[in-house]
Amino acid sequence: MRLKSTELQSEFDEIGAIKIPKFLQKDALEEIKELYNELGLIDLKHTYTNVKDKSAEFNNKVNQIITGLSKESIANHFMDYQISGGAFLIKGIGEESHAMLHQDWNVVDESKFQSAVIFCAIHDIDERNGCIQVLKGSHKWFNNIRGLNNPSPIMEFSKAKKGLISFPLKAGDAIVFRHNVIHGSKPNFTNQNRIATMVSIASKDADYINYVKEENEFKVLKVSANFFNQDFSRLWSNKSIDEIVLDRFKIKDGMSLVASDYLEAYNNRYPLSTLDKVKKMFNR
Repeated sequence: MRLKSTELQSEFDEIGAIKIPKFLQKDALEEIKELYNELGLIDLKHTYTNVKDKSAEFNNKVNQIITGLSKESIANHFMDYQISGGAFLIKGIGEESHAMLHQDWNVVDESKFQSAVIFCAIHDIDERNGCIQVLKGSHKWFNNIRGLNNPSPIMEFSKAKKGLISFPLKAGDAIVFRHNVIHGSKPNFTNQNRIATMVSIASKDADYINYVKEENEFKVLKVSANFFNQDFSRLWSNKSIDEIVLDRFKIKDGMSLVASDYLEAYNNRYPLSTLDKVKKMFNR
């Protein structure tokens, strides 16, 4: 999985995220808005995606429409890739709609392959309604594993005074961010839900996988490209899924992280200035 533009690829390697203007055109946005209306979301106060609670049939419909509308633009910008996981990512209204800084689940073996999310704005998105923000270069800080029963740590935005990059988007623009870059979004303080789509993109030759923590080891499951559309809601409800076990291995240091690991890595990358240290001392 590589970007055709060497300039964008360099930026993607350095930051962990890039912006692609005009990723979707107006007619595609209108089709997605009609599909969004089928969700029937009322009084939403948190961040929501259809893969959590909708049927596999509906999720597959959403996946086919969103990936279908995205394929041409993806082909224009990427090479050596595979795509999957088309879904909605909706931010409701108010304080509870925030998503603290975190990493997404591993979907491939990140020691060998790359994967990312293509997040496309269906209407204008900025800091008022919760645009994506990433910690520059944080995809290089760890070689950790994230999944349902071994979740990513979280970090409050107030802890990150430096290194955050915001990605405001016009309708149809997209941000591509690596699953392992630390990212999040602040609350939506407008009076309308923030509507966006997401598509997963990964290295062409990678197997899609899911990690399950079992005592002192990880179990590696091979899953289909439609895993999140078909099986995620079952896992979220503590139901079983069909398993193909590819591997098992002992958990080593650095594979399973806690919040203090984020803070330590952040402070090493962005140490306090002398002035900041003085301010911190007097604010105790």
